[in-house]
Amino acid sequence: MFTKEGIPFFTIIMPFLFVIFISFFSTSYYLKLSDENFYEDLTQYKEIYKNQNKTKQEIKRITNDLINKHKNRQKRFKNFMMLLTQIVVITIAIFSFLMVSIINDLVKKYKMQVLNKEQKLEKLNSTLAQKVNFGIEEAKRKDKTILEQSRLARMGTMLSMIAHQWRQPLTQLSVILMELEVATRLKKVNDKHILDSVEKSDKMIEFMSNTIDDFRNFYKPNKKKEHFYVMDACNKAINLINATLKHNSTKLNIENKNDKLIYGYASEYSQVILNLLSNASDILIERKIKNAKIDLIIESTNDSSIVTIKDNAGGIKEDNLDLVFDPYYTTKDSSKGTGLGLYISKLIIEKNMHGHLEVSNSSEGAVFKISIMDEKNG
Repeated sequence: MFTKEGIPFFTIIMPFLFVIFISFFSTSYYLKLSDENFYEDLTQYKEIYKNQNKTKQEIKRITNDLINKHKNRQKRFKNFMMLLTQIVVITIAIFSFLMVSIINDLVKKYKMQVLNKEQKLEKLNSTLAQKVNFGIEEAKRKDKTILEQSRLARMGTMLSMIAHQWRQPLTQLSVILMELEVATRLKKVNDKHILDSVEKSDKMIEFMSNTIDDFRNFYKPNKKKEHFYVMDACNKAINLINATLKHNSTKLNIENKNDKLIYGYASEYSQVILNLLSNASDILIERKIKNAKIDLIIESTNDSSIVTIKDNAGGIKEDNLDLVFDPYYTTKDSSKGTGLGLYISKLIIEKNMHGHLEVSNSSEGAVFKISIMDEKNG
């Protein structure tokens, strides 16, 4: 049983019952003891009175007087105990009333706190779906921004590489035209000279056209998994950046220890190789390293293929090793990099191809290692 405030009823009534029980028990016990003592004394008094040669009537009168006095004393004691019990009960009642009031206030305060928290929780729940949807849309916008910036960065890299690829054939075309001009001015031009010049020019133009096709095919989206050799994927990237490396006097050492057929996205894998080679080239130029070189090592174990790309640019600061794969992290000038290349590369290797891309430092410079596990049932 509970009160309307939820307080157990026995916490209120028990003190009263306890006091009343103790009062009656004490009174009964006292009266029992006093009766036993009184009648024992009364028996002794009768014997004494008999020895004093008192008559039966006198003994009876004295005995009745003693009995009446004893009953009066017991009555006064009962009245006293009743009064004491009433005082104690009233005191406990007042105390209980105060305690119930305090408990009621505490219960009301607790209920208000619970109600406020429930209202806050309901409000949070009502806006949670909206916040989740907003978060999803915000993440989509960020991903779209990252992809757009990545495309722009790739476009800038591609234009730079095309410029280096075209520099030599354009120079050769310029030389051919100058030879024709000089021969024409000196009246020494003939049909054979003209045809040879046209043939050489056609070859240079065809080379430049093929360069455009190579870049277009390289960056063409291809979401179809296929089996491919690691060396073939690396060669596609090397063909695009080789002219840039030669222009910057950077030596590329290729060591094919053990090529391996792997299963995945060949085009994306080549883009990762190109990005790592391009980053190594940029840092070698930025730090003006003499005898600049990049080592590309292809090896494999029983269950995985490993490609290691390292340079001699001095390495990455230890504090930055854990940050190089974070989006927008870059040590380059804002006009030269977005900080997305390594982030995208790690996504391609680890998310799309279930491999692992890690970075460390050697005594000469930075070391990037790509590990791809075999997919038997690809």
